[in-house]
Amino acid sequence: MNRNFSIAAAVAAALASTASFAAGPSISTINSTPASNTVNIMGSSAIKAALTNSILANFCGGAANATVVTSNGSNSNFLGIACTPVSGQVTNSGNYNVWIRYEGGSVSGYLPIVNPSNPINEISGSALTANPITVNGNSETNGANDSFTVSAGGALVRVAPDLGIGDVEPGAIIGNNYPSDYSTSVFGPGNAAGLVGLKSTGIIDEVYALYVNGGGIVTENPVSLSQETIASILTHQVTNWSQVLDTSMHAVATGSLAITLVNREFGSGSRTATDVLLAGDSCGSAGQPTTLFNKSTASRYFSTGDVLAAANSVAGAITYATIDNAPGAGSQSNLEWVAINGVTPSNLAAAEGTYPFWVEAQFVNNTAATGHDSAAVNNIIQALQTEATTAAIADVDAIPNVPSATGTPATLNTTVHLNPNGNGIVPSGGGTATVYINPYTRSGTTCHNPAFSATSIP
Repeated sequence: MNRNFSIAAAVAAALASTASFAAGPSISTINSTPASNTVNIMGSSAIKAALTNSILANFCGGAANATVVTSNGSNSNFLGIACTPVSGQVTNSGNYNVWIRYEGGSVSGYLPIVNPSNPINEISGSALTANPITVNGNSETNGANDSFTVSAGGALVRVAPDLGIGDVEPGAIIGNNYPSDYSTSVFGPGNAAGLVGLKSTGIIDEVYALYVNGGGIVTENPVSLSQETIASILTHQVTNWSQVLDTSMHAVATGSLAITLVNREFGSGSRTATDVLLAGDSCGSAGQPTTLFNKSTASRYFSTGDVLAAANSVAGAITYATIDNAPGAGSQSNLEWVAINGVTPSNLAAAEGTYPFWVEAQFVNNTAATGHDSAAVNNIIQALQTEATTAAIADVDAIPNVPSATGTPATLNTTVHLNPNGNGIVPSGGGTATVYINPYTRSGTTCHNPAFSATSIP
């Protein structure tokens, strides 16, 4: 997934003024930071707040020690954090630049790794002249061919990610969900086999919701639908809200209103998660396509913000996004969530096993190929998967039940499990959000049914 939005929690206040980071590295220090001390992260924006807060709190030892480089202009999906990391975080001494690209979502996280001859744009530390850097271009117009430009503050440079992050595992983004909307001359030739063969590890859980614009006709809030009914809607078998019954077999609409599917582009992790978990598209190397979202006249949007804005403007629309995009205000004032099988979307419900629409976002450590600091990447990931240091997550508040980034423990269980019926935890890594440790796992494959695998839950 991919969208333009401001960083949450403590970072938001700090970003309001670059003076807040006066103690962080200067632009000249950022310019002179060597490639060996540079980490390039690309992929899903669903963990933007968590990742940024965690890097500031744990990798840098606090926001006051860091300089946060932001992008303005018409695109804010490029970000940087520069600091001298705290002891034990990295291999080398001196300043580190961590460049983060959320533009392109899962496609940016995975395709440059399986197509290494086709690196994509990231902020150039050596060329930076001002903060913020002005990046122009939007996801829908410029995302497919990565034609973003810089009008002030520096330049972009084409690199491969050291750390690639996706909303789903690479092997899910094939067949009906392959990134066919992206230019092969820029992102490389079709390489479904490469995605299937690309090994990944769970990083954090993402909880999704369906968003509906009832147009005053769909009167339930939230409207409660069975998974079977949802699948019928998403595969065009049911095309009018007057045909839809809720989980109590009551009509959800007071009159006729056409259903309009508002969709992400091919390759979107959000689209893939919806396709696999709710529309019933099958998994496997064949990537058997369904009729999901495939009407020739259907528009496709390249960012979460765009699909939500489009759905908000069309009565009868339905779309999908992570639950941090709370409906009912601003550009989502006409939208409401769908309760699936009678369960309203929440991180707690996902961790309890009662809400089915969630995924284990994945990461790929590509530092063996890029030659950069693998220890730095491992420690950045580890902080997100450790109860004591995980950042408060504005977007998703569940940590997957997977091995740690360093490969320990050797089992498929983390050392920390919380009873999701309890109160969860407020982590020390920054912010105040409650984090739930999910005792269920899909074992890194989105189409797998969740299995309860915790060895001990206090």
